[in-house]
Amino acid sequence: MLYALSANGVIAHLSAILTGSGLTARSAALALSVLGGVGIAGRLVTGHLLDRCFAPRVSLIMLLLCWASMLILAHAHVTMLAIAGAALLGFGLGSEGDVTPYLIARYCGLKNFSMLYGLSWTAYAIGGAIGPVITGKAYDNAGAYQSSFIVLLSLPCLVGALITLSLPRYASQPMLEEDFSIVESSSEVIPG
Repeated sequence: MLYALSANGVIAHLSAILTGSGLTARSAALALSVLGGVGIAGRLVTGHLLDRCFAPRVSLIMLLLCWASMLILAHAHVTMLAIAGAALLGFGLGSEGDVTPYLIARYCGLKNFSMLYGLSWTAYAIGGAIGPVITGKAYDNAGAYQSSFIVLLSLPCLVGALITLSLPRYASQPMLEEDFSIVESSSEVIPG
């Protein structure tokens, strides 16, 4: 939820933030395109890292990349800086869809996976809805997208990153024995 609040608060207003800091509409559009394209690479790299590294550390790195990208975007007054910030944000942004289900499965198994996954995305949706509204209200009050507000908006993402440091080691076996009964029962052949 914290990450979604920060990231969606910036992404929803990114074009206006960049043009408000002096970039052309073309440069802002290019930065948004880079954000989307690099998100694909972020997902692939995150999946690769999750197979090889302790998942909370992968999450920490990706959240710190998102946080750093928001700091860069808050001060992006030239196109290359905007593109670099958008690329970092896109790379980190591509990871949340991979890390969340992986952590749920590793810590909780698959018995209640659907419910827990649904709750986690509900929290994400709440943060994702609140962030853009807060950013819009800040703009309405100040009459501009102030760099200091974008930096402040990035703090929930940093807090989320730091929370991952408290996650304990998970069991080496990601699924509980009873979780396999779901797979076995679904493989029965039904006549007809």
